[in-house]
Amino acid sequence: MKNWYDKIAFVYNWFTERFYLKMRRQLIEQLHLKQGNRILIIACGTGQSFDLLLNKIGDNGEIVAIDYSAGMLKQAQKRIDKHKWQNIRLIHVDARQINKAFFEKLGIKTDFDIVIGELAFSVIPDWKKVMKTSISLLKHTGKIGLLDWQRTKNDILTKIVNGIAQAETTRQTTVYAQSLLKKFNVNSYFFFKSIYIATGEK
Repeated sequence: MKNWYDKIAFVYNWFTERFYLKMRRQLIEQLHLKQGNRILIIACGTGQSFDLLLNKIGDNGEIVAIDYSAGMLKQAQKRIDKHKWQNIRLIHVDARQINKAFFEKLGIKTDFDIVIGELAFSVIPDWKKVMKTSISLLKHTGKIGLLDWQRTKNDILTKIVNGIAQAETTRQTTVYAQSLLKKFNVNSYFFFKSIYIATGEK
């Protein structure tokens, strides 16, 4: 999976940025972000949400963005350098390795206001563990926002998407998220109800 995303990183934005832009905007609006919020992004990819998030949280906010693919992070760093953003920290790590101690060793406090999973939990191995850990890194009143694929049938479209994204889109990510959170709602669907936007509170 990592090698696949390394290989496609240099063309990833060309094929996906416009397609997901409306969805990313809606997710961010539904999270009701505030100036100064601290955000953890799971599988940030090339950073397609960075500008949208920074418009909400301002210079006093902070984004900590992790990804397993060095190639994707290289493209994300180019985006940061182009805009001269100072409050985004990129971390090259397997999401299965993150926890409170991991961030503390890097001098990063947890208790995030927001965790965002962007096309993450349909791809990440051991996704239930990663989702549970991600939620544990939120402050008591923290929120999670999800944008992802979720297919109910293993049909030709499912196989195509799974092949292109190296994903397992039949995972019941929304059902598991609901079991972990006090409040959780799937707010919007896109692309023949194959892609969802959901938000929840710890």
